[in-house]
Amino acid sequence: MLELIQTICGVYSLQYQIRLAQLIELIFCIIFYTLPFRRRNSFWIRLACGLIFALPFLYPLAVLRTLFPGIIFNILVTFILHLYIFGMLILLYQEALHELLLCLCTGIATQIIVGRVYETLLILFGKDAYADISLFHDTVVWRDWTVYFVIHLVISFFLSILFRRKEVYRHDTESARLIVIFSLAITIISVPVNAFSRTLEGENHPLNFIIRIFSVLYGLFILFLRMGILEQSKLRQDLKIMDELLYVEKKQFEDMRSDIEIINIKCHDIRHQLSQFEAKLTEQELDSLKSAIQIYDSNIKTGSEILDVILFKKQLLCEKNHIHLSCIADGKCLSFITPSHLYSLLSNAIENAFEAVQQVENDEKRVVSISIRKENGLSAIHVTNYFNGTREIEDGLLLTSKEDKAHHGFGVKSMRYITELYHGSISFSTDQDIFYLHIFFPGAD
Repeated sequence: MLELIQTICGVYSLQYQIRLAQLIELIFCIIFYTLPFRRRNSFWIRLACGLIFALPFLYPLAVLRTLFPGIIFNILVTFILHLYIFGMLILLYQEALHELLLCLCTGIATQIIVGRVYETLLILFGKDAYADISLFHDTVVWRDWTVYFVIHLVISFFLSILFRRKEVYRHDTESARLIVIFSLAITIISVPVNAFSRTLEGENHPLNFIIRIFSVLYGLFILFLRMGILEQSKLRQDLKIMDELLYVEKKQFEDMRSDIEIINIKCHDIRHQLSQFEAKLTEQELDSLKSAIQIYDSNIKTGSEILDVILFKKQLLCEKNHIHLSCIADGKCLSFITPSHLYSLLSNAIENAFEAVQQVENDEKRVVSISIRKENGLSAIHVTNYFNGTREIEDGLLLTSKEDKAHHGFGVKSMRYITELYHGSISFSTDQDIFYLHIFFPGAD
């Protein structure tokens, strides 16, 4: 391979080899970060075309670097190479440009780290990091290049485990703009900084060591900063979704409260009219009609209109699915929470309990228990229910049991958000097949 390059490229072969190695390094440093990305159709054909076209594309870059060996042209050639990789990312993946730009930025940071670590390995093996790539005393070209790229690939893999996302986050406009600015700034800064640092290296070994340490720290700083920006963007998106859910739940509560008032009036009228027909109906028919009316007639009074509405909503579900609902509540102790927040909090808590208990086959365990009261000066909410299977709790949050993790689990996040908004605490725990939810708020009289 090297002989073929030397034959074709002649005096430009050394720079061609350097640019080819640089291209392969960057691909290895990027590849693991692209795993969550959506691939375009004919991905492998596109990849093959991109790699094949890179071979003639690198030749003019090699010519340019040979004729103009100065640092300015080194920076220019590196930028062109990065632009080519960015074009390949666009060709291969069906993701937003800011995501692909961030991926390129991540690859550049990883390449800086991997390159400096490999140089340190060469020095530890007693080799000249500026003149050789072999870790061995003898030179075997195919073996040395294989070891070189394998080490780059392995280090890139371990870095990707630490910093790779499991999924591509959705970003709002502001977050996408921040990602673009961050990626462009890092790319524009990193290339000249790395190039200038090379000019400072030489016979001063302590200085060389310091430069390598700072280069690795610089690369790690970029990766940590990137991770922070992504997590901040995800948090903003989650909060936006929760705000939308809160608005929808508020509208649901207002509509439901209006419906309940109408139903109660109708039930009262029907009960009054029913008394006029008592003599014409058998006792069994009369009891059956009264029982049917009772289901729709809300006589629940917990001291919290919001809780009354939610429990009324669940009455039919209890009747249909043979669920026993136990509720001891002093709803007044939650009066400091706004109606929309309280509806969202209690609705999600009770909804999760009902979803779990509906999966329980034993009728005796189809029980949901709710307790709302004052405890040692705190306003406490306790929801207890049986469940089947397992419940995963991570970072104090109950993980959704649904397969689509990206679009579920916001109910629990919304509960924590509202709880923390009122300076409260929320916890989840299990004991065999019993699930416990505990929420505490500081007293607010």
